[in-house]
Amino acid sequence: MMQVHQLMALLPLLAAPLSVLAIPNGACDGQSDGLSITWSGNAEGAYYTFNGGANTGPATGCTDLGSGFNGQIGISYLGANGQPHAMGTILETNPTGYFDISYILGYTLPVVCSSNGASSGCAIDLFGPGSPACPNLQDGVCQNPTGPGGSRDPGAYQGSAGASPWCNACSPPDPFFAPCAGSAYTYPYDDGATVGPAVGSIQCCVGTACPATGREGNGRYGNNQPSRDPPCTTCSSGGKRSLLERRWSKEE
Repeated sequence: MMQVHQLMALLPLLAAPLSVLAIPNGACDGQSDGLSITWSGNAEGAYYTFNGGANTGPATGCTDLGSGFNGQIGISYLGANGQPHAMGTILETNPTGYFDISYILGYTLPVVCSSNGASSGCAIDLFGPGSPACPNLQDGVCQNPTGPGGSRDPGAYQGSAGASPWCNACSPPDPFFAPCAGSAYTYPYDDGATVGPAVGSIQCCVGTACPATGREGNGRYGNNQPSRDPPCTTCSSGGKRSLLERRWSKEE
């Protein structure tokens, strides 16, 4: 028979949301067929979308990704066409379980995702008061200059036809994105954002009431990768630190 002290220990759990009651690191849908997402946060009206819009819904409760998921989940408010954006803030993951939050395509909402003790993303509202101006705002999406078609797009590979110099793949981000550099992808080689592997369920918090990763701003000076394949060295600034780097140093 259950003792009184055991019952008292269970009372906080009985009042907890279902996502908290889930088996630690277990899929929130109770299945063992792959990853799922448990949603939380204070951004009311947020939606997710993936598989080209075939899977879309409110960013609440549990979303099953199934077995072998390899792709991107867009997280945003609804656009002018009544559909969530697939090209703003995205969660990326694959069958290995490694995952990240990326602003390479653009920024829509602050998101922090975590699993198995690792977290990626940024709870800073980049649209907030006093923030640097968005370089290119389109229907609620701040498009990243280093993303596809952007003014600093380095291309899919070094030497891509018509692309900006490859050094943009590892150079400091646009000031709008810089506060989250190192914790979410703000330029192609902003690799501090990738973490994992996830096990069972990825907990994604949408909004500003989400825990920090502790890496926010770490990648704001760029990420030299001379030994990587392909290698990347930050764009030359005439032997001096870039304007962005000088700005950050004054704020510290």
